[in-house]
Amino acid sequence: MRRAFFLALALAACSGGEQVAEHVARGKALLAEQKYEAAAAELSKATALDRNSAEAWLQLGHAYRGLKQYDTALAAYVAAKKIDRHSVAPHVAQAKVQLELGRVELATTELNFVVEMDPKNLEALILLGQVSQLPHKLPDGSFGVSRASLERAELNLQAATSLAPNNAEANYELARVSQKLGKPEQAAAARRQLESLAATDAAAAFLLKLKESK
Repeated sequence: MRRAFFLALALAACSGGEQVAEHVARGKALLAEQKYEAAAAELSKATALDRNSAEAWLQLGHAYRGLKQYDTALAAYVAAKKIDRHSVAPHVAQAKVQLELGRVELATTELNFVVEMDPKNLEALILLGQVSQLPHKLPDGSFGVSRASLERAELNLQAATSLAPNNAEANYELARVSQKLGKPEQAAAARRQLESLAATDAAAAFLLKLKESK
């Protein structure tokens, strides 16, 4: 009898896990179609079935971000972080929301944590390079971009282009920050790489055109 009872529990757990996976898969497919409300409904079912599914909470955060319900999105990312403390994905996602809310310092904190955990995280390095070029509150109470902040951007973007020399966004941002720092040779080198990539990379061609328009 006891054996049958534990077998029934195991089967129920397996069935529940399959249902969670199905809801998450449907939610991700809806996210890809930018059907955020439907995605949130599917992913809410997944988190209701399994409160400890970090993936379900992460994807639910993406759905609420798409709906611009930022507080709810942040809460979902926090839940994912608590469940899987070794995953950097919720930190990157949370940083993006903080950026959309104009909270540069909070976004920077999240991204610095990611790079500490995973120094080769290309997305975080590029985002840090972008964030460090944004105006933020300075020690004297004014808003602006300090040279130290630009130099941090440069270091992160140099690391990004070293990891991925053919990444269009990393080269574009490195060219930008190099100009701001008064380093024309480095800016020209990044621009040449962008021009080379533009021949076969649509994203690079777009960024090159964007750069030329400024």
